[in-house]
Amino acid sequence: MKLKWTLALALVVFFTAGCSGMQEKRPVSEQTQDNQSKKKGGQQEKSADETEKPNAQPGSTTDPQVKPSNQPKTTNQTIKIHDESIEKDAPIINITYPQIEGMKNKNAQAQINDTLKKKANAADESQMTNEDPSKPSSFDSIYKITFQNDHLISFVYDQYFYLSGAAHGMPSRVPILVDLDNGRIVEAKELFNGSPQTQRLISNLVVKQDVFHTLEAMGEFKQISSDDLLQVYLTKDGIMMYFPPYEYASFAEGTLQYHLSFSDIQSVLNDAFFQSHGIMISKSIASTMIYVSEGYHFSIPKEWLDRLTFERADYSDSHKWISEVNVYFKSADKPLLFSFHMYEKQEWTSLNAEAEVKLAEENEIIYSYSVAQIPQNNLQVNDFIKNVVPEVVKTFQVEF
Repeated sequence: MKLKWTLALALVVFFTAGCSGMQEKRPVSEQTQDNQSKKKGGQQEKSADETEKPNAQPGSTTDPQVKPSNQPKTTNQTIKIHDESIEKDAPIINITYPQIEGMKNKNAQAQINDTLKKKANAADESQMTNEDPSKPSSFDSIYKITFQNDHLISFVYDQYFYLSGAAHGMPSRVPILVDLDNGRIVEAKELFNGSPQTQRLISNLVVKQDVFHTLEAMGEFKQISSDDLLQVYLTKDGIMMYFPPYEYASFAEGTLQYHLSFSDIQSVLNDAFFQSHGIMISKSIASTMIYVSEGYHFSIPKEWLDRLTFERADYSDSHKWISEVNVYFKSADKPLLFSFHMYEKQEWTSLNAEAEVKLAEENEIIYSYSVAQIPQNNLQVNDFIKNVVPEVVKTFQVEF
C-alpha cells in the first residue's frame, strides 16, 4: 500500500475529527496564537490590537467616501471578534463563523458580518441526501485568523463537504480579507501591482518550495494560472498561496500550501496598499517554510535549502511509523541529516525515547523527529546537524 493513500485516509480522518469538534475548537492566528482563544457561542471575545488593514468593501461594494492614502489611518476602533454557530441534524451541518464588533461604521460592519456568515454557510442542502444512511451527507466549516493588525483581519475558512454515497468528501478553503479602515472586503487582486512578471516570479518560488516534487504528480508543472492569484491569504510575514486537491496533484496530497515571503515577492506587490495598511513588505526573511501534505510544516534557512534533498519513505508493515520524511545532504554519498515521523499514539509508547524526540500530539497521532549521528569527516554536515537542526525543529508546527 502506497504511503500517499495511507496519508490520504489519515488526512480525511484528521480533518473530520477536527470538524466534528469544531464548537470547542479555538480559531488560532498563525502569528498570535496566544491572543486568539475563543469560546463557543461568542461569550469570550478577542481584541484586534495586532491586525493590519487594506482598502476593502462590504461584500463587494466600494464605499464612495473612501479616499486613497499611502499612510495608515488612525481609526481608534476597538475591534472584537466573537463566534457564531449553525448546527443542523438533517442534513448534518456544523459551522463556526466570526462576527466583528467595534467598527465605527455600523452599516459597513453589518454588511461585512453578513458576508462572513454567507461565506461560511456555503452548503448546498438540495444535494445533501442520505443515499447511504450509514454515511449521511455533511458539511463542516471552521475558521482561523491568519493575520491581524489595526487595519486588516485575514480570515480563512476550512470547509469539508461530504455527499452520502461518495468515496470521499471534498475540502475547500475560503479566504476573506477585511479592511477595517474603509469597511469593506478586499479582493485578492488588490494585493498585487499587475506586473507581467507576477506569475513567473511566484511560480519559481513555488517550485523551489516544492521539495517533494508534488506538483509533478499529474504532469509537468510550468506556471501558476491567473486564477491561482485569487487563492491567497495574508500571514504575518507574507502571502500564503494554496492549491485545492486535483488542481496540480491527487486528492491524496490534500490542499497544497506555499508561503511567499513579502520580501521575495515585493516587486509584484501593491506597495501603496500595504503601506497604507501598516504592513512592511521589505523586511527580509532568512528561512523558507516547507509544507508537508501530512499536515505539518517547518522552516529551513534559505542558505541551506539548495544543499538538501527531501524524501518521503515508502510505507512498510515493518515500520511502526505512519509516515517518515527524511532530509539528506545533497552530495555523492547523500548522508541522512534528520527525519520527521508520525506515529499512532499506542505505537509511540513502545519506542526508545532516546532515539525519537516528541514534537507534538494531535488526534491520537504523535509527531517526532530523530537526528542522524554527527559525522566527523564532513564539516558542512556536522555544522547542519549540530547547529541548524535544533533551530529547524523549533519551527515545527502541526496544521490541524
